[in-house]
Amino acid sequence: MTRILEGGFEADCSDLIFAGKCRVVIDVDDAYTLLGITFKAESDIESTTSTLLNQQTLTNFGTYGQVQTDFLTAFGRLWNNGLGAYMKQLWTEYCDLYISFSGYSMGACLAQMAAVRFQEEQWWPADQMFYFGYGAPRCGNEDFAYYVDTSLADKFNIVWFNDAIPNYPDSTCTFGSAAAMGQCTNSYFSCCTTIHYTSWSSVALNTYSTCTSNTCPVATGTASDHYTYFETTAADVDSLTCTDTKKFP
Repeated sequence: MTRILEGGFEADCSDLIFAGKCRVVIDVDDAYTLLGITFKAESDIESTTSTLLNQQTLTNFGTYGQVQTDFLTAFGRLWNNGLGAYMKQLWTEYCDLYISFSGYSMGACLAQMAAVRFQEEQWWPADQMFYFGYGAPRCGNEDFAYYVDTSLADKFNIVWFNDAIPNYPDSTCTFGSAAAMGQCTNSYFSCCTTIHYTSWSSVALNTYSTCTSNTCPVATGTASDHYTYFETTAADVDSLTCTDTKKFP
């Protein structure tokens, strides 16, 4: 059962790869110009591994390519039991807002799916929407990645140090250019522009690079890098959003 929260929704996804709650928080900045839609990471992010992701299979996301099977189920539970209707209501009242989709780990894949669904519904136009994903695994095939890229004005996947999770599930696709339709339809592909952080300080300049192939290979992965983005910890991942929280009146 999915239930509405104060500013968000959650669903029981304990039978899926999430192994707990699927969650999304909806908030708006103080100036009422930016609507933040933040999909939370899996409940036990420390247990997310390449082995777990490689066990997933692809399934159709309507006519918008294919995504991991458990991601489709999780997104459907959130969307069909309140999230979709709530966003339609917000569209009728706040169509002039900019939309920030974001997500951490598996939540980033749900954020990508939401962006594509918004375009299907013809709600906010692409030039009013952008996306930031943190530690996102590969969510779907190349057709899906193409639809993500074309649904958003700006789209970035952030990779933290030696986090190897963004390079899984394994793929037989050829990387090196942006996603295109009808190319690699039976394996996983990465959407968006990928930014790889190799150093960071809250008081100094950061070092990062833009990966030209939409993926940033990591020679030797460090498990803890997946749940310590920007000095977060596994314990406080659940509290993260991308705007200053303000509820709709």
